[in-house]
Amino acid sequence: MSAASSGGLAERLGRSDYAGFRSVIKAVGTGPRGGRALTFEEARGATAGLLGGDVTPAQAGAFLVAMRIKGETAAELAGITQALRDAARTAAPAPPAGARPIVACAGAYDGITEAPHLSLAAAVLAAAAGARVVVHCGATIGPKRGTTPADVLAALGGPLRPGPAESLAMLERADIALVHASAAIPGWDALAAVRDEIGLRGPLHTAEKLVDHLGATCFVVGHTHSSYRERILGALSLLGARRAVAVRGMEGGDILRGARPSAADAAGAIDIVASPGDALRGDADPQVCAELTRAIATGAENGVAGRTALLSAGLRLYAAGRSASVAAGSVLAAAAVADGRAAATLGALLAP
Repeated sequence: MSAASSGGLAERLGRSDYAGFRSVIKAVGTGPRGGRALTFEEARGATAGLLGGDVTPAQAGAFLVAMRIKGETAAELAGITQALRDAARTAAPAPPAGARPIVACAGAYDGITEAPHLSLAAAVLAAAAGARVVVHCGATIGPKRGTTPADVLAALGGPLRPGPAESLAMLERADIALVHASAAIPGWDALAAVRDEIGLRGPLHTAEKLVDHLGATCFVVGHTHSSYRERILGALSLLGARRAVAVRGMEGGDILRGARPSAADAAGAIDIVASPGDALRGDADPQVCAELTRAIATGAENGVAGRTALLSAGLRLYAAGRSASVAAGSVLAAAAVADGRAAATLGALLAP
């Protein structure tokens, strides 16, 4: 049965006749004795059904809650991510031989509430120092409903929800782009509404951060709980990532905490020198974040926010293979600020 006919029957009867999805719910939702983990392909197919509207909201909610309780494996997370990648409209043309790899960066899609959001600032510095960076996020979503990188870009005068072509144009002219999941992944908005109604984090809250927008092969992914580090790195390894870094950042974001930096890759914990006392706090209002981003790019901000952005830029340069360490990457980023390249990169990003 096609997705269209299945969806139509679901509308008429108030339930889906997609028998395979009921079996998926049973597999993950019958408890520790009767349940089991999904295979990569099962997780991929289930997520494709969610995105395609082939299941009812009740079935979608049951699946997401069951997965939250069970906890996803790296293979399940990889399968869910692959379905998001399959649906994404942001596949880029094949890069020429020798092209610099793209690093995709994402923190919690529900944003930041207790400090300025500096993901865009860190990406600008990293791009100015030689990386190619894609920052991705979605529309405001719970549970935090915080500021997102898209909010910051809009406050800077850029588009709030760039389409895939706009995102690619940003990357081509500035070596940095913002991708908005609502525009990039069909079905994301409807599924986000179901997740918002449930009010619990689930596997999609992690998988959405692993999408290879615009052909990214390197990744910097924020997370909150230490148990997710191995799942994130394991899933990206299964998906063939060139390099991957999991960051236990502020509010589950992809920005390092200067006082207690924590990040890891396939080799284990990454050596990052802490700066005691560098605890970033402040207003998360998008306009405040935008003003800080400009100040960081021009070198006018040399306090905790500036140091935090430089440290996180260093991590992006490390993940992209542009520096041998986070410290060395931070030095490259600082040089890009000092000689004006960072300000020029921000200008190019915002160019019409």
